[in-house]
Amino acid sequence: MKLDTNFSQIDLSGKLLIKARLGEDVRMFPIHNEDITYDELLLMMQRVFRGKLGTSDEVVIKYRDEDGDLITIFDSSDLSFAKQYSKRVLKVTLFGK
Repeated sequence: MKLDTNFSQIDLSGKLLIKARLGEDVRMFPIHNEDITYDELLLMMQRVFRGKLGTSDEVVIKYRDEDGDLITIFDSSDLSFAKQYSKRVLKVTLFGK
């Protein structure tokens, strides 16, 4: 079986990538609006993990720093710092409350 290798046609240079984990499910996708707010990110996570994450589910979004600590993204200011800190790929983990 031959796999489709059209990924080489997608230009991701300069784009922020989000790598999101919810339990054992991991997704990766580019962000087209780099000025994304926390609320927009949360809505995006609900779409990406539909069926596993509902609009009424309370979720905490965290990223890992250089010490291995999980840092909570609480608002758009935290998200802005996380994007600057992570450079090209923002790796986040979602936790249910």
